[in-house]
Amino acid sequence: MKEFIRNRLLEEIGPGEPKKAAGVLIKCLETNRVLLLLRAEGTHSNKWAMVSGGIDEGEEVLTGLKREIGEEMQINADNPDTKIDFTFKKKIVNTIKNSEFYYYEGFTNSEFIPKLDHENHDYLWCSKDELPSPLYPGLSTKIQNI
Repeated sequence: MKEFIRNRLLEEIGPGEPKKAAGVLIKCLETNRVLLLLRAEGTHSNKWAMVSGGIDEGEEVLTGLKREIGEEMQINADNPDTKIDFTFKKKIVNTIKNSEFYYYEGFTNSEFIPKLDHENHDYLWCSKDELPSPLYPGLSTKIQNI
């Protein structure tokens, strides 16, 4: 009976907008190293990951990703005075069930020191040959391909 009611509601109101999240793997062009954050919260706590987070309803994906950069690292990705020149390149959109993940590659001319919020324990600039462990699932492939 519950399944019948759920299906009827979905027919009437539709499945709704998919939940969206985005992440960026940031590579320094000068040193050829990538920035990783050690996650402190969620199901992937204590794993090295890229900057990522949820996109608010009605928010453009890249705008939301830049907001996440600001929240997690206290950096304004649009501010030319920060001396961090981010160039974003959209790479992949993965759809799983009712969620979408937008993966970007980001490039900066020099390494910087992020000021981390409560979502991350630590940060690391690392080469493709010296990756920390444990990594967020699938991140090693993205790092090798950037």
